[in-house]
Amino acid sequence: MKFILSKSIIIATAFFLFILSQLPAVFLNFLNSNGDTYGIAYKNTPPFIILTLVVVTICIFIGIKCGFYKNYRKSFEWKNILLIFSLLIITFFIQKFVVQFITNHNLYNVSHQITNQMKVENILSSLLFPGQFVAVSILAPILEESIYRACFYKLFGYNCWTFFLSCFFFSYVHSGFSWDILGYLPLSIALTYVYHRRQVLTDSILLHALFNTLLFVL
Repeated sequence: MKFILSKSIIIATAFFLFILSQLPAVFLNFLNSNGDTYGIAYKNTPPFIILTLVVVTICIFIGIKCGFYKNYRKSFEWKNILLIFSLLIITFFIQKFVVQFITNHNLYNVSHQITNQMKVENILSSLLFPGQFVAVSILAPILEESIYRACFYKLFGYNCWTFFLSCFFFSYVHSGFSWDILGYLPLSIALTYVYHRRQVLTDSILLHALFNTLLFVL
Protein backbone atom coordinates (compact mmCIF):
# COMPACT_ATOMS: atom_id res chain seq x y z
CA MET A 1 0.00 0.00 0.00
CA LYS A 2 2.81 2.38 0.88
CA PHE A 3 4.52 1.57 -2.44
CA ILE A 4 1.35 2.35 -4.43
CA LEU A 5 0.83 5.59 -2.52
CA SER A 6 4.41 6.77 -3.16
CA LYS A 7 4.13 6.02 -6.89
CA SER A 8 0.75 7.77 -7.06
CA ILE A 9 2.25 10.86 -5.47
CA ILE A 10 5.04 10.94 -8.07
CA ILE A 11 2.53 10.57 -10.93
CA ALA A 12 0.40 13.37 -9.47
CA THR A 13 3.52 15.53 -9.05
CA ALA A 14 4.55 14.96 -12.67
CA PHE A 15 1.08 15.89 -13.98
CA PHE A 16 0.95 18.96 -11.76
CA LEU A 17 4.39 20.12 -12.94
CA PHE A 18 3.35 19.57 -16.55
CA ILE A 19 0.21 21.67 -16.09
CA LEU A 20 2.30 24.26 -14.25
CA SER A 21 4.74 24.41 -17.15
CA GLN A 22 1.91 25.30 -19.54
CA LEU A 23 0.63 28.26 -17.53
CA PRO A 24 3.07 30.88 -18.91
CA ALA A 25 2.26 29.81 -22.50
CA VAL A 26 -1.51 29.87 -21.87
CA PHE A 27 -1.20 33.26 -20.19
CA LEU A 28 0.86 34.64 -23.07
CA ASN A 29 -1.68 33.38 -25.62
CA PHE A 30 -4.36 35.16 -23.62
CA LEU A 31 -2.36 38.40 -23.66
CA ASN A 32 -1.73 38.07 -27.39
CA SER A 33 -5.40 37.51 -28.16
CA ASN A 34 -6.41 40.61 -26.21
CA GLY A 35 -3.72 43.05 -27.29
CA ASP A 36 -3.01 45.13 -30.38
CA THR A 37 -0.02 44.36 -32.58
CA TYR A 38 1.79 47.65 -31.96
CA GLY A 39 4.06 47.42 -28.92
CA ILE A 40 2.65 44.06 -27.88
CA ALA A 41 6.07 42.71 -26.84
CA TYR A 42 6.49 45.58 -24.37
CA LYS A 43 3.10 44.80 -22.85
CA ASN A 44 3.56 41.03 -22.67
CA THR A 45 7.12 40.67 -21.43
CA PRO A 46 6.94 42.00 -17.81
CA PRO A 47 3.85 40.00 -16.73
CA PHE A 48 5.16 36.90 -18.53
CA ILE A 49 8.50 37.09 -16.68
CA ILE A 50 6.76 37.55 -13.33
CA LEU A 51 4.45 34.57 -13.91
CA THR A 52 7.33 32.44 -15.17
CA LEU A 53 9.47 33.16 -12.10
CA VAL A 54 6.51 32.31 -9.83
CA VAL A 55 6.03 29.01 -11.70
CA VAL A 56 9.74 28.20 -11.44
CA THR A 57 9.74 29.02 -7.71
CA ILE A 58 6.81 26.66 -7.12
CA CYS A 59 8.50 23.96 -9.18
CA ILE A 60 11.75 24.23 -7.21
CA PHE A 61 9.83 24.20 -3.91
CA ILE A 62 8.03 21.00 -4.95
CA GLY A 63 11.33 19.55 -6.12
CA ILE A 64 12.96 20.25 -2.78
CA LYS A 65 10.06 18.57 -0.97
CA CYS A 66 10.42 15.53 -3.27
CA GLY A 67 14.18 15.36 -2.72
CA PHE A 68 15.16 16.35 -6.27
CA TYR A 69 17.80 18.86 -5.13
CA LYS A 70 19.44 17.13 -2.19
CA ASN A 71 22.85 16.81 -3.91
CA TYR A 72 22.84 20.07 -5.87
CA ARG A 73 26.29 21.13 -4.61
CA LYS A 74 27.88 18.27 -6.58
CA SER A 75 26.92 20.02 -9.83
CA PHE A 76 29.50 22.74 -9.22
CA GLU A 77 32.51 20.47 -8.90
CA TRP A 78 35.05 21.43 -11.56
CA LYS A 79 35.20 17.92 -13.06
CA ASN A 80 31.43 17.93 -13.46
CA ILE A 81 31.45 21.38 -15.06
CA LEU A 82 34.09 20.15 -17.51
CA LEU A 83 31.98 17.09 -18.37
CA ILE A 84 28.86 19.19 -18.91
CA PHE A 85 30.65 21.62 -21.22
CA SER A 86 32.15 18.71 -23.17
CA LEU A 87 28.70 17.12 -23.58
CA LEU A 88 27.30 20.50 -24.55
CA ILE A 89 29.69 20.88 -27.48
CA ILE A 90 29.41 17.26 -28.61
CA THR A 91 25.61 17.23 -28.38
CA PHE A 92 25.31 20.54 -30.20
CA PHE A 93 27.28 19.35 -33.24
CA ILE A 94 25.61 15.91 -33.31
CA GLN A 95 22.18 17.51 -33.27
CA LYS A 96 23.14 19.91 -36.05
CA PHE A 97 24.39 16.96 -38.12
CA VAL A 98 21.19 14.95 -37.52
CA VAL A 99 18.91 17.88 -38.37
CA GLN A 100 20.93 18.55 -41.53
CA PHE A 101 20.69 14.86 -42.48
CA ILE A 102 16.90 14.92 -42.05
CA THR A 103 16.65 18.05 -44.17
CA ASN A 104 18.98 16.82 -46.93
CA HIS A 105 17.12 13.51 -47.27
CA ASN A 106 13.65 15.09 -47.24
CA LEU A 107 12.68 13.21 -44.10
CA TYR A 108 11.25 16.35 -42.58
CA ASN A 109 7.52 15.79 -42.02
CA VAL A 110 5.65 18.95 -42.96
CA SER A 111 2.50 17.74 -41.21
CA HIS A 112 4.35 17.61 -37.88
CA GLN A 113 6.92 20.40 -38.38
CA ILE A 114 8.29 19.78 -34.89
CA THR A 115 4.81 20.79 -33.67
CA ASN A 116 5.64 21.69 -30.11
CA GLN A 117 8.74 23.64 -31.11
CA MET A 118 6.82 25.62 -33.73
CA LYS A 119 4.18 26.56 -31.16
CA VAL A 120 6.85 27.59 -28.68
CA GLU A 121 8.61 29.79 -31.24
CA ASN A 122 5.32 31.45 -32.24
CA ILE A 123 4.55 32.19 -28.61
CA LEU A 124 8.04 33.52 -27.84
CA SER A 125 7.99 35.79 -30.90
CA SER A 126 5.67 38.18 -29.02
CA LEU A 127 8.21 38.68 -26.22
CA LEU A 128 11.23 40.91 -25.85
CA PHE A 129 14.67 39.31 -25.43
CA PRO A 130 14.54 39.12 -21.58
CA GLY A 131 11.23 37.26 -21.70
CA GLN A 132 12.47 34.84 -24.34
CA PHE A 133 15.65 34.19 -22.34
CA VAL A 134 13.73 33.46 -19.12
CA ALA A 135 11.44 31.03 -20.95
CA VAL A 136 14.18 29.18 -22.84
CA SER A 137 17.04 29.20 -20.35
CA ILE A 138 15.23 29.05 -17.00
CA LEU A 139 11.62 27.85 -17.29
CA ALA A 140 12.07 25.01 -19.79
CA PRO A 141 15.18 23.39 -18.24
CA ILE A 142 13.87 23.39 -14.66
CA LEU A 143 10.33 22.21 -15.44
CA GLU A 144 11.28 19.65 -18.11
CA GLU A 145 14.12 18.12 -16.13
CA SER A 146 11.90 17.84 -13.07
CA ILE A 147 9.31 15.96 -15.13
CA TYR A 148 11.32 13.88 -17.60
CA ARG A 149 14.29 13.04 -15.40
CA ALA A 150 13.51 13.29 -11.66
CA CYS A 151 9.88 12.13 -11.79
CA PHE A 152 10.58 9.38 -14.32
CA TYR A 153 13.39 7.90 -12.25
CA LYS A 154 11.41 8.10 -9.03
CA LEU A 155 8.49 6.40 -10.76
CA PHE A 156 10.25 3.63 -12.69
CA GLY A 157 13.44 3.20 -10.70
CA TYR A 158 17.13 3.42 -11.47
CA ASN A 159 17.52 1.10 -14.49
CA CYS A 160 18.09 0.96 -18.23
CA TRP A 161 14.37 0.94 -19.03
CA THR A 162 13.94 4.25 -17.24
CA PHE A 163 16.85 5.65 -19.24
CA PHE A 164 15.18 4.72 -22.54
CA LEU A 165 11.73 5.89 -21.44
CA SER A 166 13.08 9.24 -20.34
CA CYS A 167 14.93 9.72 -23.64
CA PHE A 168 11.91 8.71 -25.71
CA PHE A 169 9.23 10.75 -23.95
CA PHE A 170 11.32 13.92 -23.86
CA SER A 171 11.95 13.63 -27.62
CA TYR A 172 8.36 12.60 -28.41
CA VAL A 173 6.79 15.52 -26.55
CA HIS A 174 8.91 17.91 -28.63
CA SER A 175 8.37 16.26 -32.02
CA GLY A 176 5.55 13.70 -32.08
CA PHE A 177 5.81 10.54 -34.18
CA SER A 178 7.97 11.73 -37.06
CA TRP A 179 11.58 11.75 -38.23
CA ASP A 180 11.95 15.00 -36.32
CA ILE A 181 12.27 12.94 -33.15
CA LEU A 182 15.82 12.09 -34.25
CA GLY A 183 16.72 15.75 -33.97
CA TYR A 184 15.90 15.75 -30.28
CA LEU A 185 17.44 12.40 -29.37
CA PRO A 186 21.07 13.63 -29.03
CA LEU A 187 20.09 16.21 -26.42
CA SER A 188 17.68 13.82 -24.72
CA ILE A 189 20.34 11.11 -24.43
CA ALA A 190 22.90 13.57 -23.08
CA LEU A 191 20.49 14.97 -20.49
CA THR A 192 19.37 11.53 -19.37
CA TYR A 193 22.96 10.28 -19.17
CA VAL A 194 24.00 13.23 -17.02
CA TYR A 195 21.14 12.54 -14.63
CA HIS A 196 21.41 8.73 -14.77
CA ARG A 197 25.07 8.62 -13.74
CA ARG A 198 24.45 9.94 -10.20
CA GLN A 199 20.86 11.26 -10.06
CA VAL A 200 21.71 14.91 -9.45
CA LEU A 201 18.94 16.94 -11.07
CA THR A 202 20.92 20.18 -11.19
CA ASP A 203 23.41 18.42 -13.52
CA SER A 204 20.80 17.90 -16.23
CA ILE A 205 19.22 21.31 -15.56
CA LEU A 206 22.60 22.99 -16.06
CA LEU A 207 23.30 21.13 -19.31
CA HIS A 208 19.77 21.80 -20.58
CA ALA A 209 19.99 25.51 -19.72
CA LEU A 210 23.38 25.91 -21.41
CA PHE A 211 22.23 24.04 -24.53
CA ASN A 212 19.05 26.12 -24.86
CA THR A 213 20.99 29.32 -24.27
CA LEU A 214 23.56 28.38 -26.93
CA LEU A 215 20.85 27.70 -29.50
CA PHE A 216 18.98 30.85 -28.49
CA VAL A 217 22.03 33.11 -28.82
CA LEU A 218 23.16 31.57 -32.11
